[in-house]
Amino acid sequence: MTYLTWRRELVSSAIDQMLAATDPDRGPFGDGGVQFNALMQKLSRSLPALEIVAAAGDILTAHRGYCEGRGCEVAQALRTCLAIPAEKHGLERRLTLDRQLVEHNAFCRDANLLLVWDGQRGGAIEELSAARLSQRFPCQGTEARWNTHEFVALMQARALQCRRTRVALEILAEDPSTTPSAGTVVLVFPADTGPRPWAATVAVALRTDALPESAPPSLDGNQAMRVLSR
Repeated sequence: MTYLTWRRELVSSAIDQMLAATDPDRGPFGDGGVQFNALMQKLSRSLPALEIVAAAGDILTAHRGYCEGRGCEVAQALRTCLAIPAEKHGLERRLTLDRQLVEHNAFCRDANLLLVWDGQRGGAIEELSAARLSQRFPCQGTEARWNTHEFVALMQARALQCRRTRVALEILAEDPSTTPSAGTVVLVFPADTGPRPWAATVAVALRTDALPESAPPSLDGNQAMRVLSR
């Protein structure tokens, strides 16, 4: 067995294990990326990021470039997430600069208000309604940079983070000594027109009378997740 085959088989086996633990009706990203992020952390303990990217590429091209199914969705997500350090660093900076907007979005509880950062334009993170987002970034036509399945996946991820924020606020109300965090998502369109958009889960600390100051919004660990749904 060659090293290349061993590397690809390791990643393929990890993907299969993730899919086996995923609700088939919700798809591989239906939990907001929890299982996917666990998969990335597990693989990162065995392989460097660039080797995981290469293995994912091997999986996607194993059948002469024709690859479909949920296993290939996850492989493509791995390749995208682990190959976008520049966008991740840029987003981390914007989360600090645009702290007020990001915190407002996390706490407003309106799942139809979505954060988006366009790498081609640069500048600040924007907050758009679902309708305005679909107008600004159409999912169909020659100018489309994403598709309707990805739009639906984004809405599902945003709804999940709204629930997370609601629970965090309830926990804080019951026990002010705790320090739960709220959450939201940011849709990122890479500066390069080739890669597909991805969404990052963002942690936002809750402020209390005892702790009026808190850390700015940040990427939730290494949870940069590819918004991808067939």
